[in-house]
Amino acid sequence: MSLSLGLFLASFLFLLFAGLPVAWTMVAASLLWLAASGQTAFLPVLPERIFQGIDVFVLMAIPLFILAGELINESRITDRLIAFANVLFGWMRGGLAQVNIGASILFSGITGVALGDIAALGKVFIPSMSRSGYTAAYAAAVTASSSIIGPMVPPSLIVVIYGSMTGISIGALFAACIVPGLTIGLCQMTLVGFQARRRGHAAVAMDRSLPAVARSAGRALPPLMIPGIILAGILGGIMTPTEAGGLAAFYALLIAVFLYRTLGLRQFLSVLDRSAVFSAQLLIIVGCGAIFTWVMGMENVPALLENTVRELALPPALLLIALNLIMLLLGMFIDPVAAIILFVPILATAAAAAGVDPVHFGAIAILNLNIGLLTPPLGVCLFAAERIAGCGLPALLRETWPFLLVSLAALVLVTYVPGLSLWLPRRLGF
Repeated sequence: MSLSLGLFLASFLFLLFAGLPVAWTMVAASLLWLAASGQTAFLPVLPERIFQGIDVFVLMAIPLFILAGELINESRITDRLIAFANVLFGWMRGGLAQVNIGASILFSGITGVALGDIAALGKVFIPSMSRSGYTAAYAAAVTASSSIIGPMVPPSLIVVIYGSMTGISIGALFAACIVPGLTIGLCQMTLVGFQARRRGHAAVAMDRSLPAVARSAGRALPPLMIPGIILAGILGGIMTPTEAGGLAAFYALLIAVFLYRTLGLRQFLSVLDRSAVFSAQLLIIVGCGAIFTWVMGMENVPALLENTVRELALPPALLLIALNLIMLLLGMFIDPVAAIILFVPILATAAAAAGVDPVHFGAIAILNLNIGLLTPPLGVCLFAAERIAGCGLPALLRETWPFLLVSLAALVLVTYVPGLSLWLPRRLGF
């Protein structure tokens, strides 16, 4: 490792742990690298690299997906999805907890953002579960743990960013993440069933006659069409992710204005404002990440790592253990989006050098980094759920660790059973 590269990485880690926003951390570390390496002539290249990092057609899908999710959130469709989730999942032991996880699966197909799931569903489920005999800490643990399903189910912003950074088909990644996402949900529901038997949590009593089921499904169908539009368009080869995002946003606008009639001009302007701010926050990280990647390329890091992996000649099974441990550690300290931009292209190069399928590794990486949303010190989903429940972080951590274990079990399954992530993409011809 050269002195300039060592200074670059050390300054990046120091500034990151000092609390500087990750985008500015990348810029500052890159400026220090220019000075240390004597490459100051490349200073005018930095703003050009930021622009080139953002000037990618597929990234236009990000603000469109965000806009579609914000429009649906503003339409106040949460009650419809919860009622439908009650019909589908409330008959099982631990009914409300099962419905919480099921609603997260349904809601994730609309927003694709873990914190959006908590903000919309946590305010409903945590109080209602507390009133039904669940502890506030347990209700918050179920809400936080199930929220990590969101970034796995299309439309997923993390998948779009991963595809843009690695050059892998976003359609293939969407297809590859569906079964792993459902696997997490199944593992968590199984855990809730065992806990419900021990804690005496009953099923949800409600009318489940055929007419009642049909009414509930009909009320939930319009918003649930959004992931259908995106998946059919992208996986069917009809639309690019950007075009699918635009159509989804237009459809969401139509049902918000004409079907639910909940969106006036003031609300629409608020939706545009929130969507623009959130999109800018993501895209500035992507742009600054292009500088980070450029510096790593100038130092020839990807090639050095690839050569090292080949020289070590580790079997793919052992290499995947090492890569998973690295990503779990990264997820504890760095947001998944930033981790994908900064480190995943390099780790993906190492995995490819060992013969791991790139789409399979993409599903592993996305699931792995989402688990980091449940692990302190970052643990943004934990802190968001705790703020709603007011249960205290120690109590929440005690209730969360079983969900963390089953999520890790799902990660092991996805890692060592490639068919879970590759079956659907191959069936669709990717």
